[in-house]
Amino acid sequence: MVHRKIGLLLTIALVLSSCGFSASKEAVGEVMVQYFTAIEAHDYPSAADFYAPSFFKDTSRDAWEAQLQTYNRHLGDLESFEAVNWKVKKNVGAHAGTFVQVVYKTRYSRHPAVEQFILKKADQGFRIIAHRVDAKALPKGKTQFI
Repeated sequence: MVHRKIGLLLTIALVLSSCGFSASKEAVGEVMVQYFTAIEAHDYPSAADFYAPSFFKDTSRDAWEAQLQTYNRHLGDLESFEAVNWKVKKNVGAHAGTFVQVVYKTRYSRHPAVEQFILKKADQGFRIIAHRVDAKALPKGKTQFI
């Protein structure tokens, strides 16, 4: 009987935690659609709004907006994006928070790319804290992971 209760509690805990993971994945999916819509429209200031303030500690917002424009010059206009891998992680302790890593296959008018993002849940929703762009069309040294 005790084993059965423990099993039931573990099952309930797993179901509840997976609901949190699904909600995080959905929330990030919505953020990323809005982000890529801004990129598609060449609205780099709006795209930069989806990055966390911590992202801009090492790279200024103006410099990052210029980098997004540089990506557009090399890769072309965004045509499509597809999430191909998701990881949701909830941390406790010194680096507490909910983090989602998502990988997108993106197609631009000149070249394809693979873009990796890490988003962290904040008061205003999920925000990008890291972004890496891998594409053969980019000049050497231009792949960014911040």
